[in-house]
Amino acid sequence: MIKFFRKIRQNLLMENKTGKYFKYAIGEIVLVVIGILIALQINNWNENRIENKEVKTYLNNLILDLNEDQEVIDRMNNWQTFKYFSMQYLLEMEGTNLYDPIADRKNDIPPFKTISIWDKEIPNVYDKEFIQLAFSVTHGDFMSSFSESTLDELKSTGMYSKLNPELKKGINNYYAFRENNFHDSIILLTLKWQASLEEDGFITTDTYKLTDPISLLKNNPKRIGLLKRMIRESGWVIQSTINLKKDKEALIQLIEKEIASI
Repeated sequence: MIKFFRKIRQNLLMENKTGKYFKYAIGEIVLVVIGILIALQINNWNENRIENKEVKTYLNNLILDLNEDQEVIDRMNNWQTFKYFSMQYLLEMEGTNLYDPIADRKNDIPPFKTISIWDKEIPNVYDKEFIQLAFSVTHGDFMSSFSESTLDELKSTGMYSKLNPELKKGINNYYAFRENNFHDSIILLTLKWQASLEEDGFITTDTYKLTDPISLLKNNPKRIGLLKRMIRESGWVIQSTINLKKDKEALIQLIEKEIASI
């Protein structure tokens, strides 16, 4: 092809057709420029296609992360719900006023559901076995960490900037809510509770030695106050898991919409 064009140029020069030669040369330049532009366009198209494929991969992985979050959310919700109602039961057996969630604007605490460590209804009478279990769970908290590996990769590669503003807002809100609503305050209260029991020479797992473990709450308003605060924090975690689940489902819908549009 190059030899063909060169031959045309030579013939035009030999025939002294300078005007036609310049027209031809300009046309050849135009063809070259068009060829370069087409090549650049194809290259840009290929790069965008590769980037879009990578973005889709990250978004699909982000959905996997969110589904793993749901497993953590469910475990936290189940554990804290059991703690909430079992600690309320301890207050009831002591004979004091129960923690009032409505006063704290927590009126959507779901009803107790049986879990593996207690697959029966919570008793409504004195039950030493359940009392011992209730004391035992007061010292444990299921506050598992969540994964942010995919989000970190999405940001570090610069792919995050390619997402539409609505999706980025949804992602930011979800992770901000998750970070701000699952914190160490419940752990600090647990440590105070343990220290309170240690004042009488007990830890939560050996209260079975007592004929009546509820005696640890009798005439001890400070300890009862700690227990109520722990119940309040469990209620907060329960509400947070419910709201986080709703946010997670809404975020997955936004991600799926983004994937479909790419």
